[in-house]
Amino acid sequence: MVARKTKNKMKPFVFVCSVLMFLFSFVFQQSVFADEGWDINSFDASAMFEEATGKMQVTEKIAVDFASLEKHGIYRDIPYVYEEDNGAKTYTTVDVIEVLQDGKDAEIDLSKNEGNIRIRIGDPDKTISGNHTYEISYDVLGVLRSFADHDELYWNVTGEQWGVHILKTSFSLTLPKSGIQKVSCFQGVGGSTDACLAEISSEKTAVFNATRSLGAYEGMTVVVGFQKGLLPIVTVARPKTVIEKLLEWPSQTTFLIILVSGVLTVFTLWFRYGRDSWFKNVPNISIGAKTETKPIGSVETVVVEFEPPERLRPAEIGVLMDERAHTHDVVATIIDLASRGFLTITEIPKKWLFGSIDYTLTRKTKSEDELLLYEKTLLSELFGSAKEVSVSSLKQTFYQELQKVKTQLYEDVVKKGLFPSNPEKVRQKYLLIAIIGVVLGVTLTIVSVSNEIILLADLSLGVTISSILLVILSPFMSKRTALGRDMYRRSRGYLLFISGAEKYRQQFFEKKNMFNEVLPYTIVFGLTEKFITAMKDIGLSEKSMSPSWYYGTSVFHASTFTQSMNSFSSSLSSAIASAPKSSGFSSGGSSGGGFGGGGGGSW
Repeated sequence: MVARKTKNKMKPFVFVCSVLMFLFSFVFQQSVFADEGWDINSFDASAMFEEATGKMQVTEKIAVDFASLEKHGIYRDIPYVYEEDNGAKTYTTVDVIEVLQDGKDAEIDLSKNEGNIRIRIGDPDKTISGNHTYEISYDVLGVLRSFADHDELYWNVTGEQWGVHILKTSFSLTLPKSGIQKVSCFQGVGGSTDACLAEISSEKTAVFNATRSLGAYEGMTVVVGFQKGLLPIVTVARPKTVIEKLLEWPSQTTFLIILVSGVLTVFTLWFRYGRDSWFKNVPNISIGAKTETKPIGSVETVVVEFEPPERLRPAEIGVLMDERAHTHDVVATIIDLASRGFLTITEIPKKWLFGSIDYTLTRKTKSEDELLLYEKTLLSELFGSAKEVSVSSLKQTFYQELQKVKTQLYEDVVKKGLFPSNPEKVRQKYLLIAIIGVVLGVTLTIVSVSNEIILLADLSLGVTISSILLVILSPFMSKRTALGRDMYRRSRGYLLFISGAEKYRQQFFEKKNMFNEVLPYTIVFGLTEKFITAMKDIGLSEKSMSPSWYYGTSVFHASTFTQSMNSFSSSLSSAIASAPKSSGFSSGGSSGGGFGGGGGGSW
């Protein structure tokens, strides 16, 4: 029983001791554990006021001893925003005038963080040790307060955010006129009322000295009361946010000027370089006919053409129509080569219920002298040294060869004078310029907004939006020559013929094999199904329609041939354009009150 009572009596004692130890460690943890291994030998500050403006000019001399530590230098945090206990904020302005290191101009980096201006002093590419002296000069506005019987400076000289000892601390204040009435000085951690030396040396000057070395996270604060009206009491308005500055009329005006200039530049580029040329006296073109840029809104006369203009191949007309070499243009070329006797297409039926139809391409022996370069390349890349190739075997293997054929197709239409230059490269060039503009604009916008450089923000925003517009317009920056425009007009006439084939039945009855000659062009125009149906409706015999180059699994019928062509085109397009997936391996008063304060450290 006795042991139990003794144990119960010890519980409150142990609890109290634990609480005291916790409080002790919490209150003094900064000063106990914050020793960074270097000291501030002296922190000597002085200040004077401008009579006309109420601006205080502060100079701080900070002598440090890094001992054997290797440091770049120190940093000093100076507050410019102060928050009262009730949440109200007081704003000041801080302008850094000069920073010296050992009597010479120092390398500094200025930044803002949580209501402080941070001055980082030192060379990031160089380390130093031992004793060094830093001198910081800055102007402060908005730090005076007015009371019923006096005006006052309540100034935290050192701040309590130094994690090192300050062995000696002093401060002096000089007013432009006599009028100092009373002074106070406090030292220690924030909230401390421990007094330090305060002396009015003259009616214009007061001096203050700490009575002991200050530990880590301790500081010195002074209070100076002086005659009312001696200095103007200036209230600094809350700094405008970046958004508020951007919405002001000077910024808005600048932004609009830059944006309008950028948009006009983009449209001027398209107006001068992105519009087709044409023959002014179309359709009566003669040698030496005058060409000009096609006026906006002008209309061309399109008449029916019963043959491809100037015997242009299907893929060439495909590029003329939309200025792009598509995969279906290459498919049309393969069918065109088949209809001209260079290969045959054999349908391979499904091998099981849920399988798919395959196709075999068989190369025929025929002179290729009449073929264009991209047609020769297509045949060569399809077959290589083999005589037969299945469409399914082209999956994930032919995509690079496909790009080669498309590139040669672009070169072909340029060589024939239909385009002044490769339209794909023109689009890529303007797209690249636009992307660079967007990246540059966004980067500059982020930098300028974060650093509150409003003019640069206006410029970069205008560049970004203009570049986005160029991204949108880049697909339209390629253009046709006057000859290319005329061939485009005539190709539209040929499109009229194919799309209205039932109106021109006589031409199909008069010309043998016309069905097979037209078929590849229907793929380019996307009219295959409509065209075959029209041929059936006008009474063209299935014998005259039956292609000698296509071997199906059943007797030829126009309706089933339509499905066969659609199926073949779809299978072939998918196969030759598919690329393999990339691997995952590829890619009252107290210390700490009033204005001033902050602190610093080393880096």
